[in-house]
Amino acid sequence: MNIFKQLYRSLYSPKDIASYRFQGIGKTILYVFLLVLVSILPAAYNLAIFSKSAIEESISAVESELPSFSIEDGALVSDSQEPVTVRKEYLTFVMDSTGSISLSELSAANDAVVLLKDEFALVIAGQVQSYPYSMLEGLEADNEEIVSFLETLDSLKGIILFVFILILYLFSAGMTFIKVSIFALIARLFANALFRKLPYRQAWRITAYSITLSTIFFTVMEMLNTFVPASFFLDWIVTSIVLYLTIKEMPKKKKT
Repeated sequence: MNIFKQLYRSLYSPKDIASYRFQGIGKTILYVFLLVLVSILPAAYNLAIFSKSAIEESISAVESELPSFSIEDGALVSDSQEPVTVRKEYLTFVMDSTGSISLSELSAANDAVVLLKDEFALVIAGQVQSYPYSMLEGLEADNEEIVSFLETLDSLKGIILFVFILILYLFSAGMTFIKVSIFALIARLFANALFRKLPYRQAWRITAYSITLSTIFFTVMEMLNTFVPASFFLDWIVTSIVLYLTIKEMPKKKKT
């Protein structure tokens, strides 16, 4: 049976999952990598759309919507006498050379790029990360130079995006293998309680397939941009139930 058919049957059939405990470990590992690939597709897509739009919006804002400014001797210099805010579809841009905006005020913004008097800040989902201009020693820049930098970044976004997605995939794969290894121990406990013989290597195999239902569910929810409350606990509960039902499909130990 190919791994795509296994993925489909693992969504609803504990009996089929139980039968996979005898297959080679190589095929099981390949299945985990496939499952991880499927699980990161929404995040990879959103990252691709966001990066494209964010760079385009940044170029537009700096080039034609923010007042002329420059960064000199670690400070933002502009003729604007008050803070300027430019709202786009994906990002909000704030420029304040007057020093009237503090970092504590920025958490209300969702996703924003902020140029303050002595530092710049990134606001992502309400979390603020700030960096002083002095950190970049010798930094001298104005609108035109920043636009030129953003255009260069835009030309390289394919490579940058590939690297970010690869890092995301490897990190997700590592976390998934840890998750499977932990749940394999739980599977052993279930097997002992149900009087089934289940060596750890077989427990690891069936666990790899038992996480399919919860993984696909949360992938679909992410595609639909739907928040799932207590997702961590729901994931563990669903996986544990599938594992329990799978082990029940295995024959009991023979009495001696």
